[in-house]
Amino acid sequence: MRYCVDGWPDRNQLQGPVKHYWHERAALCIHNELLLRGSRLVIPSNMRNDVLEKVHEGHQGVVKCRERACQTVWWPGLSCQIRELVLKCRECIKERVNPKEPLMPTKLPDRPWQKLGADLFMLREKTYLLVVDYFSRYIEIAQLSPTRSMDVNVHLKSIFARHGIPETFISDNGPQFSGHEMKTFATDYCFEHLTSSPKYPQSNGEAERAVQTLKKANDPYKALLAYRATPLSNGYSPAELLMGRRLRTTLPILPERLQPALPDLPVLQQTEREKRWAGAKCFNSRHRARDLGKLSPGENENAVWHRGGARVSELAGSRSAEQTIWTADASGARGQSSWGTGLRHGGLGPRHGVDSVLVDWDPATGRTRTGPPLLRALGCGNTGVSIATFSPRRPSAAGEEEVFP
Repeated sequence: MRYCVDGWPDRNQLQGPVKHYWHERAALCIHNELLLRGSRLVIPSNMRNDVLEKVHEGHQGVVKCRERACQTVWWPGLSCQIRELVLKCRECIKERVNPKEPLMPTKLPDRPWQKLGADLFMLREKTYLLVVDYFSRYIEIAQLSPTRSMDVNVHLKSIFARHGIPETFISDNGPQFSGHEMKTFATDYCFEHLTSSPKYPQSNGEAERAVQTLKKANDPYKALLAYRATPLSNGYSPAELLMGRRLRTTLPILPERLQPALPDLPVLQQTEREKRWAGAKCFNSRHRARDLGKLSPGENENAVWHRGGARVSELAGSRSAEQTIWTADASGARGQSSWGTGLRHGGLGPRHGVDSVLVDWDPATGRTRTGPPLLRALGCGNTGVSIATFSPRRPSAAGEEEVFP
């Protein structure tokens, strides 16, 4: 205040915090023994924390808090401190929604029936098993009665007997796919079983989209025949891509059109590549997607807030190549996570976090309960990442298998 009355010296002659006021010297004045910057009160350092709390009353966002402060108070660095306060606020973190991340298009397999997706769905009070080929989008269905894992495996064996055994089989974590029977089946038939994230069906998007196609039909088998014979956006029907021939349907067709003809694979791959990247570009633009900051284990700033429960965990490990991390809370419960939206960065920085996924993970082998390497399926589906609510598996009761020893 003395400088406002007597005049400001050269900046090099100032010592301590008062140097931060030098650039604002033209706007500083004294009114009724109060230091003002324009019409805003200049707050002493010992009162600033209390004023910041009052600015953030109502838990408004960064912009709103800054606008509120611009009408009343000021001190050097106020804008940055407001931003830091809002981004670290525990209540705000609990309700914050992370922005969309850039879409990761699913890579087209090298050949038909190499990679399959599976799901169960209900139609007219009946349960069906659906299997879809990621290369051709060819769909197979089978009615289940009952819906035990053993019955699912029998139908899968029948489908594999017709078309061959895939290299990769993707499903959700339902009881029919996560039990010991499926693990044994995968081992006996020499294929890799990958599981998508709980509560995030997009990570197995091909199967989920195929279910929507059949749920609209009164007769699923007529709908299936029509779908298999209808050309996709690449110009070939699923039957042509899988079997190299058109199917005869109820629509009249020249016999010559039913002669076998293999698709042009290089042209197909180029078309699919361009289509998928164009879709990813459209998605990123529409949702204003952007990369979220990576989280590293062993740092206090990497505390994360789990959606769906009042739990704060710290990062316990990471696998950057597969965008996978593991978290652990104070009780020692662990969970697996993948980059996505829903688990908010918990407290010491503006970085956004990940959603946690419950997976039976063996640290010694790096394999899930059903056998595959951790979350290799994250590149599948519409968004290319896997998201779910954190629900850690705690030590099991006596006589049961402990997932995390």
